Amino acid sequence: MPAVSEAGPDAAYLSEIFVSIQGEGSRAGQRQLFVRFAGCNLRCGYCDTPYSLTKVPSCRVDYPDGRFRVLDNPVASSDLAAIVNEICRLDPAIRMVAITGGEPMLQHNFLVEWLERKSPPVGCLLETNAMLCENLDRVLARIAVVSADIKLPSNSGERPCWVSHKSFFQHCSRSGRDTYVKMPVDTSTELAEVRRGARLVSRWLPQATLFLQPIDRPGKPVSSVDDPVFLALACEASAELADVRITPQLHKLFGVR
Repeated sequence: MPAVSEAGPDAAYLSEIFVSIQGEGSRAGQRQLFVRFAGCNLRCGYCDTPYSLTKVPSCRVDYPDGRFRVLDNPVASSDLAAIVNEICRLDPAIRMVAITGGEPMLQHNFLVEWLERKSPPVGCLLETNAMLCENLDRVLARIAVVSADIKLPSNSGERPCWVSHKSFFQHCSRSGRDTYVKMPVDTSTELAEVRRGARLVSRWLPQATLFLQPIDRPGKPVSSVDDPVFLALACEASAELADVRITPQLHKLFGVR
């Protein structure tokens, strides 16, 4: 594999760009343009895009008309803006640009440069692990919707992230941005962690919806969202927060990217 060069604030490492339906959260079912950033600060055991965890030499762009191209990384903000504008022109059904990863906030300087100077023609949704706050206020100023994860130690295999999540939610609260929270859960998830996460959301984002998202691991697909385990977790979260929902990943049910 070719060596990966360093990027400046006007260029970013991307993994892929494509159009699909949003499969999670409050915008599930909406047609969106996904800009997937490469590189992540976590290594969750249930990650379903492991190819996006590290910086890669190239990024694939799939156009709505069937064409594709491969870009060398890092990608300049002007090039990304041109691609986003072209895809949105080709597919007027696109309602939002989903900025996802990996973890896009690792490349916060690029996000500020891109969003402030070359803003996409439709609103943006930021999908994040809700841990990184550097430059967050400037990024949020250009974001319409925030999709924030809560990473639970009992099922992610990661260290506790409560302090980082609290700081991130405080920024979201001050920004007034439309924010929803996703909490991946499975049979190993501890009730106390779910309650603690729901309490954190209730404290800083009381109007937010908390989506309990059953983890679909390779070889261990989710059998049913009405499994007693998930119902018990939902009851635990509902003791702290008004709007709690159990929702699977819709794109996986539809068999799309």
